Amino acid sequence: MSALKPLLLCCILLMVLLSACTTTSTTIIDEEVVTNPKPMYTYKSLIIRDFELKREMYTDSSVADMSGRESRYSKIPAELSEHIERYVKARRTYREVSRDGQVNASTLVVTGRFTRVGRFKISVVVSLHDGDSDQEVAYFRQTLWDVIDTTETINNLGREVADFIDRIQYK
Repeated sequence: MSALKPLLLCCILLMVLLSACTTTSTTIIDEEVVTNPKPMYTYKSLIIRDFELKREMYTDSSVADMSGRESRYSKIPAELSEHIERYVKARRTYREVSRDGQVNASTLVVTGRFTRVGRFKISVVVSLHDGDSDQEVAYFRQTLWDVIDTTETINNLGREVADFIDRIQYK
């Protein structure tokens, strides 16, 4: 019985150490700037455009030679737009949220571009533009580190962009 106690203690310590190693820590570095002269809550509709992702960032193959992984990377901008749309609609901040719609004076347009896409890091720059003047009214930059599952990361990134849009409502 006394020989089992050290073994049990070792097993417990090993489980604690292994459980700490299995989780990944996602560090988020962001920058937010709002330059709009009028309050952000005056916008009644939101249009989300697919972010720019240059093919050179994830492949050097022709379209016909792309692997499955590279093909999935090419679909990331549309997936991100879908996630942003879903999260913004859930908050009911805007009367209309779409990926293609009519732009007018009460429309806020979300655009962006990927500045890095890789196995361990994804970076984006997000711009919000006034629908009437096409002037940039807000800017958001974010980097997600320790990226292992790109699909889950794009979902998290969509949530972060929606959080930014929600946070700036009263600035």
